[in-house]
Formats: sequence, C-alpha cells, structure tokens
Amino acid sequence: MTEKLPWLALRGIPGVGLVLFQRLVEAFGSPAAVFEAGLSELRSIKGVTPAISKAVTSFRDWDRVEAQISRVAAAGAEVLTQDDSRFPPRLKEIPYPPPYLFVKGSLEPEDAQAVALVGTRAASYYGLKTCRRLAGALAARGWRVVSGLARGIDTAAHQGALENRGRTLAVLGCGLDVVYPPENKKLYQQIPEQGVLISEFPLGTPPEGRNFPIRNRLISGLSWAVVVVEAGSQSGTHITVQYALDQGREVLAVPGPVDSPNSVGPHRLIQQGAKLVHEVGDILQELPREARARPAIRPTAVTEAAPRAVPEDPLLPFLGSDPVQLEELVQASCLPAAEVLSRLTMLELQGLIRELPGKCFVLDEG
Repeated sequence: MTEKLPWLALRGIPGVGLVLFQRLVEAFGSPAAVFEAGLSELRSIKGVTPAISKAVTSFRDWDRVEAQISRVAAAGAEVLTQDDSRFPPRLKEIPYPPPYLFVKGSLEPEDAQAVALVGTRAASYYGLKTCRRLAGALAARGWRVVSGLARGIDTAAHQGALENRGRTLAVLGCGLDVVYPPENKKLYQQIPEQGVLISEFPLGTPPEGRNFPIRNRLISGLSWAVVVVEAGSQSGTHITVQYALDQGREVLAVPGPVDSPNSVGPHRLIQQGAKLVHEVGDILQELPREARARPAIRPTAVTEAAPRAVPEDPLLPFLGSDPVQLEELVQASCLPAAEVLSRLTMLELQGLIRELPGKCFVLDEG
C-alpha cells in the first residue's frame, strides 16, 4: 500500500472532517493504523458513528484512491502529506491543519519565511500599485509572498513578487486543475516556475463560495504576518484576519484615502491596534526576531534597473511601464488636478516620464 493512500482514503470517508481526522490519527498513530483498527476501537473515539466505523473497517476501494493520485501526477502536481519533509511546518501548527496538500511547483524550506498580502477583489488603482510595490520589496529581501490568486489585491501581490524575481505561494479555493479567475491563466502558469500553487481540494473542485474561507486559513497559516491592503466593511479578507489572530500571526494594514470604501477595513484594523504599513520596513519590524534574521537581501530586477537617481515625487510610485490615465493619477495621489499636471510636466522635462495619446503617462525607461 502506497504510504499516501491511507491519508486520502481516510479523509474521503463521509463524515470524517478535519477534526475527526486529527482525532483518529492522534488516537491510533497514523492513517494506516486507523484502517487496521477494529469496530469497537473505532467506536471508542468521540465523533465516530456506526456508519463511519463500518466504512473504515470495510474500506476496499484502494484502486480509486490510487487513481486519484495518478491523476494528480498527470496534471503535473503531487500530493504532500504531513509526513512529507516538504510539508510546510508552520501549517502543522495551526488548529486542524490539512492532512495533505495538492501542490504544483516546488516547496522549499525557505518558503517558511513568508508574508501574506490580502485584500479586496474590487481593488482601486492605488491599492493595486501599493500592493505590487510592497510585494516587490518583500521579494527583494528574500521573503516569499503568499496570497490567494483572486482578482484584485491577490493578483497584484503575486505579480509584484514575480516581477522582482521572487517566489510566491498561491493558495487556491478550487482544484489545482481549475484556473480561477480565468483571466489569471497566465499568472497561473507562471507561478509554478517561481513558486507553488497549493490547494487542499481534490482535482476538479469548482471555486464555490464555501471553499474560500477554508482556503483563507492556509494563507495566514503559511505566513508570519498578514498585511491587509484594501478591504471593504464586508470583505472576506476579515475572515483571513480572524484566522491570523487565532493562529498567533501578526496583522498589519495599509491606510488609504479616507473617502474610499476600500479603506474601511484597513482603517478599522489600525484603530484596533494593527500596525500601519507605509513601507516594507514597517512589515519587517513587526516580525519576530527569529523570522527577521533568516531571509537575505538579494539583487532584483528593480535594484538592477535603477542606474540613475530618481527624485522623490508623490506621483512616481503610481507610474510604471503600463499607461496610466491622468484621472487615475489624480484619484490615486489625492492631489488637485492642477498640481498633478504641473508635476507631470516637470517629470517629463526631466526625462523621467513620457506622455502617450489620451492623456496617459508611463515611466521613460530608455
């Protein structure tokens, strides 16, 4: 019997959830030992019903479980159980950890040095730009960026890490073979090359709403800290924050414009004691000493692509290689339109930006 089979088989028995799975393994020592137990032994465990004990003792469908593992391998992924040395050690510490993970890409020991960036799917330009900047700065210092591959802030977090040649961990709320959202297909393909896709859901599992709160506990569990970039008052991000607090993780928040609905969540967290994040140093200062000491700063695309000194200007953080409209810059910077135009003129005279048709602007990287 392949060592992974009992893990998947036991979890697949109707009625055996995460709580009962852990209780059974603690009582008998391993999933394989659970299948060797007798009816009376199983019935002595709290939560084991007659139907569950009968299903365990009569289980013979090993070929089906073997076929499930084969399908995972055919999809370019693998199953990591808690017994595997590559299984993230910090996930084992959380209440009722997943018995196993489906992963696509590589999990490295250094991936334990991770920070989660989370927030709303309906992110503003300001939120997306800020998230990419923080993710890139974390990657530049050797930290892994964790998020959920959803629209908005999650997407920006992964992009920021990848753009700076960093590693990123994407935790899915569906099967590894399901690309969701569909517009993130390219990102889905890139991440295994510089990180890993992770799911505790079997292949083919659709992205149902009930899956995402379950997924969120892994995002916080993999990380030393959770940084909320933008979140409305009813955002699912608050579920991740609660998991983080329950797991003993640090919670930080990025402030935003006071009149933006997306600022309600972060501002409320700051009022409740979350650390205000202005730059990456604010995140690193809040990490435990043993976490701060490990990652090493390394050269990145950002540091190598800065041959000239760039003056401080409040508009520069919002400009990049993608065209940005004048209206977006006014909204993101919270500056009067006249001042934004004046600053753009000065930046263009200095050769730092270029104006494109339609009142759009990009950094001049020539």
